[in-house]
Amino acid sequence: MLNNKFLLLTVALLSVSSSAWVVRILPDTNAITLAFWRMLLASAMVFIISYKNVLSFVPNKKMFLAGVFLGVHFALFFRSIQLTSIAEATLLGTTAPIFTEIYGFVFQKKSPVFMVVLGLFVAFVGAGVLVSQGSFSETGTLGNIMAILCSIAMAFVLIVGKDIRKNVGVFEYTRWLFFFAACTLFVISLVVGVSVFSVSVEEFPWFVFLALVPTMIGHNIFYYLIKTLSTTTVAAVPLGEPVVSSLGALALFGEPVGLAVVLGGGITLFGVFLVVRFGD
Repeated sequence: MLNNKFLLLTVALLSVSSSAWVVRILPDTNAITLAFWRMLLASAMVFIISYKNVLSFVPNKKMFLAGVFLGVHFALFFRSIQLTSIAEATLLGTTAPIFTEIYGFVFQKKSPVFMVVLGLFVAFVGAGVLVSQGSFSETGTLGNIMAILCSIAMAFVLIVGKDIRKNVGVFEYTRWLFFFAACTLFVISLVVGVSVFSVSVEEFPWFVFLALVPTMIGHNIFYYLIKTLSTTTVAAVPLGEPVVSSLGALALFGEPVGLAVVLGGGITLFGVFLVVRFGD
C-alpha cells in the first residue's frame, strides 16, 4: 500500500511540474487567463467523469473557501513564473509545508518541536536569499514574493481540504474545488480588467493540457491522498517540482540556474526537509 502511494505521489510530481513550462510557452497570455481556463476545463472534466453522482455532495462554505484559495494560488503562481525564473518561482511556490506547520502551531495548538522550529528558521533564511536576489531585478523580487504568497494560499487549500475530504470522495471534492477556483479567477479578472475569453486557437490546446495533466492527474492525486496522509506530507511532495521544472526549463528554453538559486534553494529545501521529517 505504501509503495502504491509513493508511485502515485511520483506521478503527481511529474505531472504538476509541467505547468511551469506551459507558462513559458505562452509568455504573452495573462496569468489569470491561464489559471481560469485551467480550472474551468478541469472542473468540466471532473463533472463529466462523475455525472452519475453529481448531487451526492452539496458544497458548503468550507468548499467555497478552499476554491477561493486555490484560485488565488494559481493566479499568483502563474504570474510569479512570468516575473522571475522557473527555478525561483517553483521553489518558493512549493513551500506550503512551512505554512501548514505554522498554522498547526498557532491555531491547532500543536506543541513546538525543536527540529521543526529550526527547519522553519532555515527555510525562511533560504527563501530570504532567493527573494533578496530576485533575479537581480524589481520584477524578479515581486515574482518571488508572489510565489511565497501562492504557497500560503495552497497551505490553506490543503488545511481546509483535509477536513472536507474526511467524508467526501475525491471527484465530489475536486469538481467543486476547481469550479469555485474558476469563479474566483473570473471575479479577479473583472476587478483587474482582464478578458479571460479573449483567447486564440493556438492557446486553447495548452489550456486543455493544463487542465488534463497537472490538474486532473497531478492535483487529483494530491487531493485523493490527503485523506490518508498528513497535510504536511502531501504539501511536501511538490518540493521536488523545482528540480523537475528547472531541468525541463534548462532543456527546453535554455534557462540557466544561477548560483544564488542553488544556494538559496538548497537552504530552503533543507529547512523544509527538517519540517517534514520531524513534523507530523
